[in-house]
Amino acid sequence: MPPLRTEKRQATEARVLNEARRLFEQRGFAATAIRDIAHAAGVSVGTVMAAGDKPALLVQVFDDLIAAEHAARSAPPTAGTCVDRILRLVDPFVTIFIDRQDLARAYASILVSGTHSSTLFTSLAATLVEEIRVVILGSSNATEERASATANAAYFAYVGTLFSWSARPGADPAELTDTLRDTFTAICEATS
Repeated sequence: MPPLRTEKRQATEARVLNEARRLFEQRGFAATAIRDIAHAAGVSVGTVMAAGDKPALLVQVFDDLIAAEHAARSAPPTAGTCVDRILRLVDPFVTIFIDRQDLARAYASILVSGTHSSTLFTSLAATLVEEIRVVILGSSNATEERASATANAAYFAYVGTLFSWSARPGADPAELTDTLRDTFTAICEATS
């Protein structure tokens, strides 16, 4: 495909995703139709569908938000307790879920259905697990093997907590952070 054509397609897809995000945040996932996104982006329904069906668009919107937060983060924290350092690692992502609880619920539902994949379980997962592993190694006497296993457990406990919390309409954001703190405390104490 010639570069100009590729650039044009990428620009159109970016416009579709930007409008999908805006409409999802403004109206909610359920109340936004593909034709609404097409109209807002100034493209055909077919062009929107080439970028993805509605669930795929939401997954991409959330993945982009998560990736942007991860990219904007400074270096992983080196000061504080094991629990505080892990909480600071996940805080930007927790904030995304808290600020967009209704969309987070739809996002989690889509991912749990297994019909769409996400960077949350691939590249970002590997990065976050490695960052948690480094925190655990620096905060305990754990072996490399134990730190790796514990980091995996911490990551999946974190994702499970996010998804469980987002599944309850009107769930209290403080409950999410308290549950994560309790979970990470148990995990960090187990490696001490």
